[in-house]
Amino acid sequence: MFAQFSASFCAVVALGAIVASADPPQLSARQVGDLQCNIDRVKTVGSVIQALVTTRNLTQQLSSDSVNSAHVADITGGLNKAEDGIAVIVAAIFAGQKAPNEARTEVGDGLSTAFDAASNITSTDPDVVANVNQLKTELQEASFAGDNVVDECH
Repeated sequence: MFAQFSASFCAVVALGAIVASADPPQLSARQVGDLQCNIDRVKTVGSVIQALVTTRNLTQQLSSDSVNSAHVADITGGLNKAEDGIAVIVAAIFAGQKAPNEARTEVGDGLSTAFDAASNITSTDPDVVANVNQLKTELQEASFAGDNVVDECH
């Protein structure tokens, strides 16, 4: 899962390099986007990667707590859904095609699922509470950056 996300992140970084060196008429403006559009894309992917790392930490911390482990499984499922949507978007960009609306929806739905599941985790352990709060912040940052992609990349 992390390797696939790392590949997606590298693809977005490579996209930035292509944008900097590509002949603009080859790709539509919607796909290439301006600088702010590409910054928001990288922020989205970066925040999702950070959320995956934090989720992995929570998985270890809550391994003996069956109720909260189920919430972590839901978080992982949501992040996997977001990751799948990001992969479709990256593939479309590299193919010079418009990113499908369904893929953007998939990213948003995955982030919402993960956030809702994180909000259901309860613990008195300060380390768990800190990681849950960090995860929720990372998910919100990914969501806000994703919203900015929709607004900026046209």
